[in-house]
Amino acid sequence: MGKKKRSASSSRWLNEHFSDQFVQKAHKQKLRSRAYFKIDEIQQTDKLFKQGMTVVDLGATPGGWSQYVVGQIGGKGRVIACDILEMDPIVGVDFLQGDFRDENVLNALLARVGEDKVDVVMSDMAPNFSGMPSVDIPRAMYLVELALDMCKQVLDNQRKLLLLKFSKVKALMNI
Repeated sequence: MGKKKRSASSSRWLNEHFSDQFVQKAHKQKLRSRAYFKIDEIQQTDKLFKQGMTVVDLGATPGGWSQYVVGQIGGKGRVIACDILEMDPIVGVDFLQGDFRDENVLNALLARVGEDKVDVVMSDMAPNFSGMPSVDIPRAMYLVELALDMCKQVLDNQRKLLLLKFSKVKALMNI
């Protein structure tokens, strides 16, 4: 059986993706993804991450955000990452593979946090998109609500949640 031909929109997306200056820069610097540069831009303006912090990264794969944050929080900090997809190991990141919507996965994640209070929760979780906004938006909002519920359980009194969603506009909330 032969290879399946890509759709025109898929081919166009791949062409745009690999032509992107940040994708090329990430590849040259051996970074996980272009997201590394997005989180760096946020750090430059908002100074979210400091030495010794505990950070949770939801929807972590391929690990661009976690890779960046490990460098910001140093050896005494902690990054606990979770994703439904596999992620290649990153030194200094405690990774849990599983579906965050599953209560057992949430409990395992909470167990890894332990008694520590978390300084920042980052979420780049996204559902599998159907292409129908009436389906996709509620699915995405459900993931945001789950992230907010987790924040209520684990964040310290400085409470920071970083979301990066559809429009690629950051949402930084003090909750």
